[in-house]
Amino acid sequence: MNQTEPHFVQVTIWEFIMPNDRGDRYEDPLDEVLESHDLGQVCGGGSQLSDECGIEYVDIEIELNDIEKGVPIIREVLEEQGVPKGSLIRYEIDGQEITSTFGVAECLAIFLDGVSLPDEVYQTSDINELADKINEILDEQPSGEIRSSWAGPQETALFIFSTNAQETFAALAPLLHSFPLAQNARIVIRHGKPELNPETMRIPMLQ
Repeated sequence: MNQTEPHFVQVTIWEFIMPNDRGDRYEDPLDEVLESHDLGQVCGGGSQLSDECGIEYVDIEIELNDIEKGVPIIREVLEEQGVPKGSLIRYEIDGQEITSTFGVAECLAIFLDGVSLPDEVYQTSDINELADKINEILDEQPSGEIRSSWAGPQETALFIFSTNAQETFAALAPLLHSFPLAQNARIVIRHGKPELNPETMRIPMLQ
Protein backbone atom coordinates (compact mmCIF):
# COMPACT_ATOMS: atom_id res chain seq x y z
CA MET A 1 0.00 0.00 0.00
CA ASN A 2 1.36 3.40 -0.94
CA GLN A 3 1.19 5.52 2.22
CA THR A 4 1.81 8.77 0.27
CA GLU A 5 -1.42 8.41 -1.69
CA PRO A 6 -4.19 10.59 -0.18
CA HIS A 7 -6.93 8.68 1.61
CA PHE A 8 -10.47 10.02 2.03
CA VAL A 9 -11.98 9.73 5.53
CA GLN A 10 -15.52 10.70 6.52
CA VAL A 11 -16.53 11.37 10.11
CA THR A 12 -20.23 11.46 11.06
CA ILE A 13 -21.09 13.27 14.29
CA TRP A 14 -24.57 12.90 15.80
CA GLU A 15 -24.96 16.39 17.16
CA PHE A 16 -27.12 19.44 16.52
CA ILE A 17 -24.36 21.91 15.71
CA MET A 18 -24.30 24.82 13.29
CA PRO A 19 -21.60 25.05 10.58
CA ASN A 20 -19.59 27.83 12.27
CA ASP A 21 -19.67 26.03 15.61
CA ARG A 22 -18.76 22.75 13.91
CA GLY A 23 -15.67 24.47 12.53
CA ASP A 24 -14.69 25.99 15.88
CA ARG A 25 -15.20 22.81 17.92
CA TYR A 26 -14.13 20.05 15.55
CA GLU A 27 -12.78 21.02 12.14
CA ASP A 28 -10.27 23.74 13.06
CA PRO A 29 -8.59 21.86 15.96
CA LEU A 30 -8.43 18.68 13.87
CA ASP A 31 -7.03 20.48 10.84
CA GLU A 32 -4.37 22.16 12.98
CA VAL A 33 -3.16 18.86 14.47
CA LEU A 34 -3.17 16.98 11.16
CA GLU A 35 -1.20 19.70 9.40
CA SER A 36 1.27 19.99 12.28
CA HIS A 37 2.04 16.27 11.85
CA ASP A 38 2.04 16.53 8.04
CA LEU A 39 -0.71 13.90 7.93
CA GLY A 40 -3.37 15.70 5.88
CA GLN A 41 -6.16 18.20 6.22
CA VAL A 42 -9.88 18.74 6.71
CA CYS A 43 -11.30 19.26 3.23
CA GLY A 44 -15.05 19.67 3.75
CA GLY A 45 -18.14 19.19 5.88
CA GLY A 46 -21.91 19.27 5.79
CA SER A 47 -25.15 18.88 7.73
CA GLN A 48 -27.97 16.35 7.45
CA LEU A 49 -31.23 18.20 7.95
CA SER A 50 -33.88 16.99 10.39
CA ASP A 51 -37.60 17.67 10.68
CA GLU A 52 -37.30 17.88 14.47
CA CYS A 53 -34.75 20.62 14.99
CA GLY A 54 -33.05 21.48 11.74
CA ILE A 55 -29.89 19.34 11.96
CA GLU A 56 -29.77 15.62 12.76
CA TYR A 57 -26.05 14.98 12.29
CA VAL A 58 -23.02 16.48 10.58
CA ASP A 59 -20.17 15.14 8.47
CA ILE A 60 -16.51 16.11 8.32
CA GLU A 61 -14.42 15.14 5.29
CA ILE A 62 -10.68 14.58 5.69
CA GLU A 63 -7.78 13.74 3.39
CA LEU A 64 -4.93 11.78 5.00
CA ASN A 65 -1.45 11.08 3.71
CA ASP A 66 -1.05 8.16 6.11
CA ILE A 67 -4.25 6.32 7.02
CA GLU A 68 -2.68 4.17 9.76
CA LYS A 69 -1.23 7.12 11.66
CA GLY A 70 -4.00 9.57 10.80
CA VAL A 71 -7.13 7.71 11.92
CA PRO A 72 -6.04 7.32 15.59
CA ILE A 73 -5.21 11.04 15.68
CA ILE A 74 -8.65 11.90 14.30
CA ARG A 75 -10.27 9.87 17.08
CA GLU A 76 -8.03 11.38 19.75
CA VAL A 77 -8.52 15.00 18.73
CA LEU A 78 -12.29 14.75 18.29
CA GLU A 79 -12.75 12.91 21.60
CA GLU A 80 -10.70 15.61 23.32
CA GLN A 81 -13.23 18.06 21.87
CA GLY A 82 -16.12 16.05 23.35
CA VAL A 83 -17.49 14.33 20.25
CA PRO A 84 -20.74 12.43 21.03
CA LYS A 85 -20.91 8.68 21.48
CA GLY A 86 -22.04 6.85 18.35
CA SER A 87 -20.00 9.00 16.00
CA LEU A 88 -18.52 7.14 13.01
CA ILE A 89 -15.26 7.08 11.08
CA ARG A 90 -15.39 5.62 7.54
CA TYR A 91 -12.50 4.97 5.15
CA GLU A 92 -11.12 2.35 2.76
CA ILE A 93 -7.98 0.23 2.88
CA ASP A 94 -7.13 -1.79 -0.23
CA GLY A 95 -10.72 -1.52 -1.45
CA GLN A 96 -12.24 -2.66 1.85
CA GLU A 97 -14.52 -0.20 3.65
CA ILE A 98 -13.76 0.20 7.35
CA THR A 99 -16.29 1.71 9.78
CA SER A 100 -15.63 2.29 13.47
CA THR A 101 -17.66 3.89 16.24
CA PHE A 102 -16.23 6.31 18.77
CA GLY A 103 -17.14 9.22 21.06
CA VAL A 104 -17.25 10.24 24.71
CA ALA A 105 -20.26 12.52 25.28
CA GLU A 106 -24.03 12.06 25.62
CA CYS A 107 -26.67 14.68 24.88
CA LEU A 108 -29.47 15.75 27.17
CA ALA A 109 -31.97 17.77 25.12
CA ILE A 110 -34.54 19.99 26.83
CA PHE A 111 -37.39 21.01 24.50
CA LEU A 112 -39.32 23.83 26.18
CA ASP A 113 -43.03 24.16 25.43
CA GLY A 114 -43.40 27.41 23.51
CA VAL A 115 -47.15 27.47 22.88
CA SER A 116 -49.35 25.88 25.55
CA LEU A 117 -48.20 27.32 28.89
CA PRO A 118 -50.11 30.18 30.56
CA ASP A 119 -49.36 33.59 29.05
CA GLU A 120 -48.07 34.77 32.42
CA VAL A 121 -45.26 32.20 32.27
CA TYR A 122 -43.97 33.51 28.95
CA GLN A 123 -44.24 37.10 30.21
CA THR A 124 -42.37 36.52 33.48
CA SER A 125 -40.07 33.53 32.85
CA ASP A 126 -36.96 33.82 30.69
CA ILE A 127 -34.94 31.10 28.93
CA ASN A 128 -31.71 32.97 29.61
CA GLU A 129 -32.43 32.83 33.33
CA LEU A 130 -33.05 29.08 33.03
CA ALA A 131 -29.79 28.63 31.12
CA ASP A 132 -27.89 30.57 33.79
CA LYS A 133 -29.33 28.33 36.52
CA ILE A 134 -28.48 25.22 34.50
CA ASN A 135 -24.91 26.43 34.08
CA GLU A 136 -24.61 26.99 37.84
CA ILE A 137 -25.52 23.34 38.40
CA LEU A 138 -23.30 22.08 35.59
CA ASP A 139 -20.34 23.95 37.09
CA GLU A 140 -20.56 21.60 40.07
CA GLN A 141 -20.66 18.43 37.93
CA PRO A 142 -17.64 16.43 36.68
CA SER A 143 -18.65 17.33 33.14
CA GLY A 144 -21.43 19.14 31.34
CA GLU A 145 -22.06 22.16 29.15
CA ILE A 146 -24.80 23.79 27.11
CA ARG A 147 -23.40 23.62 23.58
CA SER A 148 -26.24 24.94 21.47
CA SER A 149 -29.87 25.97 21.30
CA TRP A 150 -32.63 25.89 18.72
CA ALA A 151 -35.88 27.84 18.36
CA GLY A 152 -38.79 26.31 16.45
CA PRO A 153 -42.44 27.23 15.97
CA GLN A 154 -43.62 25.25 19.01
CA GLU A 155 -40.53 24.37 21.03
CA THR A 156 -37.21 25.90 22.02
CA ALA A 157 -34.39 23.48 22.78
CA LEU A 158 -31.23 23.49 24.86
CA PHE A 159 -28.65 20.81 24.04
CA ILE A 160 -26.49 19.82 27.00
CA PHE A 161 -23.52 17.47 26.66
CA SER A 162 -21.81 15.46 29.37
CA THR A 163 -20.23 12.05 29.85
CA ASN A 164 -23.50 10.71 31.31
CA ALA A 165 -26.80 12.29 30.23
CA GLN A 166 -28.83 10.34 32.81
CA GLU A 167 -26.72 11.67 35.68
CA THR A 168 -26.90 15.19 34.25
CA PHE A 169 -30.69 15.00 34.08
CA ALA A 170 -30.82 13.78 37.69
CA ALA A 171 -28.78 16.82 38.74
CA LEU A 172 -31.02 19.21 36.79
CA ALA A 173 -34.37 17.58 37.62
CA PRO A 174 -35.16 19.66 40.76
CA LEU A 175 -34.62 22.87 38.80
CA LEU A 176 -36.67 21.69 35.82
CA HIS A 177 -39.56 20.58 38.04
CA SER A 178 -39.72 23.97 39.76
CA PHE A 179 -38.89 26.48 37.00
CA PRO A 180 -42.12 27.83 35.43
CA LEU A 181 -40.84 27.87 31.84
CA ALA A 182 -39.81 24.20 32.09
CA GLN A 183 -43.39 23.01 32.63
CA ASN A 184 -44.42 20.38 30.08
CA ALA A 185 -40.87 20.37 28.66
CA ARG A 186 -39.98 17.35 26.56
CA ILE A 187 -36.79 15.76 27.84
CA VAL A 188 -34.69 13.47 25.64
CA ILE A 189 -31.85 11.64 27.38
CA ARG A 190 -29.12 10.54 24.96
CA HIS A 191 -30.62 12.66 22.19
CA GLY A 192 -29.03 11.93 18.83
CA LYS A 193 -28.19 8.58 17.30
CA PRO A 194 -31.16 6.17 17.57
CA GLU A 195 -28.86 3.26 18.48
CA LEU A 196 -28.13 4.98 21.81
CA ASN A 197 -31.72 4.12 22.86
CA PRO A 198 -32.82 7.64 23.83
CA GLU A 199 -35.36 8.03 26.63
CA THR A 200 -38.13 10.63 26.37
CA MET A 201 -40.23 12.06 29.20
CA ARG A 202 -42.25 15.15 30.13
CA ILE A 203 -41.78 17.57 33.00
CA PRO A 204 -45.18 17.86 34.74
CA MET A 205 -47.15 21.09 35.04
CA LEU A 206 -46.80 23.01 38.28
CA GLN A 207 -49.77 22.71 40.62
